[in-house]
Formats: sequence, structure tokens, C-alpha cells
Amino acid sequence: MIYKISNKHNKEWNGKPFVEAELTDTNGELFKVSAWAGEFAGDTWDGELEKNDKGYWKLITKKSVGGSNFKAQQIEKTMERKEQSIGKFQDNKDWSIRVSSTMNKAVDLAIAEIKDIRTLNTLEADILKWREWLWNNWDVKDNQYPPF
Repeated sequence: MIYKISNKHNKEWNGKPFVEAELTDTNGELFKVSAWAGEFAGDTWDGELEKNDKGYWKLITKKSVGGSNFKAQQIEKTMERKEQSIGKFQDNKDWSIRVSSTMNKAVDLAIAEIKDIRTLNTLEADILKWREWLWNNWDVKDNQYPPF
């Protein structure tokens, strides 16, 4: 049910802020209610009211009315976001492995080449040369040399 909110007053109890307001239903019946979680943001509020064990009116939001159906929808949305983030993580992981491996192997190849006194390249130039070669040939698939 949609209630019209009137006479909002900001209050505090035991150091916790809350809003006290009057809700009017479509029949004109008036209910004095306190909201602790910012439920009274606009001029109307959509939900249900019920009395608690002390006799005060208590707000029942659509979340709690929906019960397990609402929770199931939230879980489904969370799982979709999780699947997307895992996919992004895998892409980043593949990229990181490629960057790390090419740099590592380029250094190894450059060190092996620099030992040969006949080359006039610097170590830095050889690292860049081998890293570029490895990066450009990373995805080459050659059936002549299987990986075993």
C-alpha cells in the first residue's frame, strides 16, 4: 500500500538518529511511525504496516514482504556479477602471464647472447629485441612442433 508522509521530524534515541512521521493511507487513516533506515526519503512510502509486540507501528518494506523470492533474485544478480568479474580476472591473468613470461625469457635470451663477445649490442638493446620477438610470436601455432 502507498502511504502519504506528513509531519516528518528528525529525532535521536540512544545516539541513533531516526525520523518520526505520520503516514496516511488511501482511506485517510493516520499512523504515527518511526523510520530508522532512511525509508522516508520522499513524500510517499510504499510498503505495509504492522504492530510490533510493544504496540507500535512497524514498517514492513517490500524486501521483507517478498521474502525468499526477493533473496533468490538478489542471489541470482550477485552470481551474474561474480561470473562477469571472474571472466575479467581471467583476461587480466592471461595478459599478466604473457607480459611476465616475455620479459623473463627476453632477459634470459639477452644474457645468453651477450656472452658471445662477437655481438656489439648492449644488454638493454638485446632485452628489447628479444622481448619484441617473443611478444610478436606469442600466438604462433605451429603443428610441426607439438608441445610435448
